[in-house]
Amino acid sequence: MKAGKVKRKTLVAREDLVDRLSEMAKQRGRSLYDTVNEVFEAAIRAERMGLDLRGVVEERGVLKAARDAGFILGPESLWYDLADLAYEKARRKVLESWFEAGVWLAKRYVTGAVGDAFEAFKRDLETFMWSVPELSIERMGDSVLVRVISPRFTESFTFLFAAFLEGALKTFGYKNTSKEVFRGRIFLEAVKVGVDAQK
Repeated sequence: MKAGKVKRKTLVAREDLVDRLSEMAKQRGRSLYDTVNEVFEAAIRAERMGLDLRGVVEERGVLKAARDAGFILGPESLWYDLADLAYEKARRKVLESWFEAGVWLAKRYVTGAVGDAFEAFKRDLETFMWSVPELSIERMGDSVLVRVISPRFTESFTFLFAAFLEGALKTFGYKNTSKEVFRGRIFLEAVKVGVDAQK
């Protein structure tokens, strides 16, 4: 084989995938050949690192979605320390701030171009809060049950996160009917506004 010459091999793939990859290549001003090789190189690199390419893409998607939603990354213990200090110095104000943050985030989903805004919010929050061992938001008819359990939460962070969730629920049209909050545990029950009055 002459220097600089690389053997080529024919592969078979689904037509719709090849067409889409070809479109992507054109948009980037590249050839389909170069784009296919880039995909293969990325898959091989991920495999050598002990990673699954699909998992890498999904994790990157989570980070992008979190960034787009206004989240930032930082050491977990630092967030808890800052929450404790703020809660100790200005409890009422910081609770209001977290409540408003929940309102603001939920409004992004309500006013955004997503199918079911509540489900999109729920899915993203469960994904973004990856360090929380248990976070479930269940919608059953006109009711919502929220359960959060994290032994690492400080008492103040627990109350602040509960306020955040209450702000989000309010934006989606829910009113609390039951609330239990103590260090590392949040249990909220809410019902659609106006529904409980009709029963």
